Amino acid sequence: MSIKESVFLALTSLRTNKMRSFLTLLGVIIGIAAVIAIMTLSASLKNQFQQNLDDAGINNLNVDVTSRPADGEEDTQDPVAMYGSGGGIDSASLISPDQLDQLREHMGDLVTGIGVGENSATFGKVSIDNQLVPQEVSATTRGINPDMALINGDPLSAGRDIEAADIDGARPVAVLNADLAEELFGADPHNAIGQFLEFTPQEGNAVDLMVVGVKAREESAGLLSVNAQDLSMTVPYPLAANYSKQPGTGEAFNHLTVQVANSADKQAAADRLRAALDEMYADNDAYHAKVTDFSQDMASFNQIITSLSMGLAAIGGISLLVGGIGVMNIMLITVTERTREIGVRKALGATRRDIRWQFVTEAIIVCLVGGIIGIILGALAGMAGSAAMGLLAFPPLSAVVISLLFALAIGLFFGYYPAGKAAKLDPIEALRYE
Repeated sequence: MSIKESVFLALTSLRTNKMRSFLTLLGVIIGIAAVIAIMTLSASLKNQFQQNLDDAGINNLNVDVTSRPADGEEDTQDPVAMYGSGGGIDSASLISPDQLDQLREHMGDLVTGIGVGENSATFGKVSIDNQLVPQEVSATTRGINPDMALINGDPLSAGRDIEAADIDGARPVAVLNADLAEELFGADPHNAIGQFLEFTPQEGNAVDLMVVGVKAREESAGLLSVNAQDLSMTVPYPLAANYSKQPGTGEAFNHLTVQVANSADKQAAADRLRAALDEMYADNDAYHAKVTDFSQDMASFNQIITSLSMGLAAIGGISLLVGGIGVMNIMLITVTERTREIGVRKALGATRRDIRWQFVTEAIIVCLVGGIIGIILGALAGMAGSAAMGLLAFPPLSAVVISLLFALAIGLFFGYYPAGKAAKLDPIEALRYE
């Protein structure tokens, strides 16, 4: 019997028993769909993490002043936890503007910028008082330098960003984000340029600021994305020292963001930066400057996501095995019901090989059809879940290929025993079967 004839007979049998065929397919569909959906979500999470890393700056190194670990202990201090709540490092242990200039000179062409800024935003009230729209809104502000503005890379819809002259003169200027500019001055960002506002922090002195720039709006997507207004602005860091209670603002810094040049070796830049900072803090027994490279976390994150995905996919694989057992049970029932047919075929000259191949083909087709439907449903479910989280991903090609091969193997493995049983039937006994 040719392969074409076996496939035709298998499809005819499946069409004849539609409900039984559907129930047989169901276990395979669920197992494959679960695996594909999990792998799609895993791919979307990896892509999003990589995108976030790219947005934050794949070439960036972060420097944080933290407590020096005791001899023999690992440095596990979390800079965000330490400084986000107010910190407690004396100014003498922070990085001064002069030391910042020394670092720039020491790093040379290895870096394109060393940004400074507050670890946490300063909360307060922003108010304007003109003849048209007297109002007051809550907002946050951060003090930064021009390098940090360059590193952030936020596009502007109007005006300019923080410049070196703003730092040197501690100019009272501000760059608003799109939400704050629209809240105060309307939808056209150009209306905000040259306008004045007053920022009153929760603690500290009020300051009058002139708007020199408006950032372009960042679009968000996804059912789980946060769409609340982000009312914030940036100012020159020396100006922030007049009102901010955040540590490392103005005269000294607890955090630096170093952008490594594209042409430079990142590891070499990190080694030179660590050496310079170690020398700078050699006489400080309480604190040191810690250099971190978040891109190194990518491999660890991928490993965690892959392990988690494999574990969840294994659960889907178990349901696929259960589906395979269901295929075998249905095929055994089919063999029993078609005993007379098998006898007739053998009487007409069909060999054991022909009978075995016919039933194996039926099992394989059932599993392949179930696999294809499962891949489609799993891909749709995975993409829908990714879209709900504001992510975009497609099923990995490797997962699709492996799923199809696994479905083929399930059909072959669980279909072989019923097929062998059918092939061994005695034609005379089969013809007598009622």
